[in-house]
Formats: sequence, C-alpha cells, structure tokens
Amino acid sequence: MATSNASRQRTASMLWTCGHRLIFCLHTLMITGGRTRSPTSPDLCDRPVDGELPEIRATGTGPADTLTDMTTPLTARQRLAALHSYAAVNGEDFTGQNLASARTSRLRFTRCSFIGADLRHATLDGCSFKLCDLSGADLRGASLRGISLAGCDLRGADLRDTDLAEARLGSVNTGIPPFGLTDVTGARFEGASLRNVQADGVIG
Repeated sequence: MATSNASRQRTASMLWTCGHRLIFCLHTLMITGGRTRSPTSPDLCDRPVDGELPEIRATGTGPADTLTDMTTPLTARQRLAALHSYAAVNGEDFTGQNLASARTSRLRFTRCSFIGADLRHATLDGCSFKLCDLSGADLRGASLRGISLAGCDLRGADLRDTDLAEARLGSVNTGIPPFGLTDVTGARFEGASLRNVQADGVIG
C-alpha cells in the first residue's frame, strides 16, 4: 500500500514537472514568435540543471519583435509621410537627410532647412514652403505640382526633370529688401515641366 502511494506521488510529481515545462515552452514560443533557436542559443525547454531553470534572454532579431520595432525611431521620410494634409512643419532641420521618394502633400513648411537634402522623385504636390532653405537640394524627378515657394533659398538646387506645373514662386514681405525674395541663382531646371508656373519676386 505504501509502495502504491509512493508510486502515485512520483507519477503526480512527474506530471506536474512536465506540465510546468510545457507551459514554459509555450510561453517561450509566444515571446520568440515561434522562431527556432540558433545553435548558440540556450534551449529554453532543456531539462533543468541542478534544479535551476535556464536563463531567459529577450532578444530582437527581426520585424516579429514588436518591442524592438516600437523603440526604433522613425526616419525623416516616415515622419513626413505620417503627417496629415495641411499640417504645419515649423523650423525643422532636414539638412542632408535622405528623403528620396518621400510621399506627402499639402504640408506647410515654414523656416525649415533642406540644405543638401536628397529629395529625388519625392512627391510634394501642393506643399507650401515659406522662408525655407533648399540650397543645394537634389530634387531631380520630384513631383512639385502646385507647390508654393515664398522667400525660399534655392541656390544651387537641382530641379532637373521635376514637375512644377501650376507652381508659384514668390516673395515674403520681410521689410528688409532683398530679403524675402525667392533666390534661384545657380538652380538647374533642364527638362522640368514649367506649365503655368507663376514667378513674382524671384531673383537669380
């Protein structure tokens, strides 16, 4: 009778241990997104050594790691794409940023710097730029339909093959001439579509 009780206790203990390990393994699979372990990673479902459970280490190895993705900062291109139409962007510095193929529309930029920024093939239709510095910016192939440039610095900017249809290039009354004029000195417009472009208060 004592032997039977002892046998039942051992069986119950084994079942409890196996159940605990099964729950532990399932929990691990939820954390890792079902990925298989690498040869150098500890097997989280290995048998305990000296009565201790193996160490758990949180790692991020790909897009499935939600926590890692949440802490990854947005790129300048992603930040612009996330803005809704007519959002105001004031005093932002995009100097030298990679904004190639960025897609946004009808944003209102004021006193922003795009010096030397890569804006090739970007879509900025209907955006307005007021007192912004785009000197040396690469805008080749960009869609700039209906944009407004007021008091902006476009010196040395590359606007070859851009679509500037219905664009308006003008000035801002700063009260201190010639400041406030849009400066296109040295800008390149070869191959650009200039249909119905309005230019007033532009130098260069």
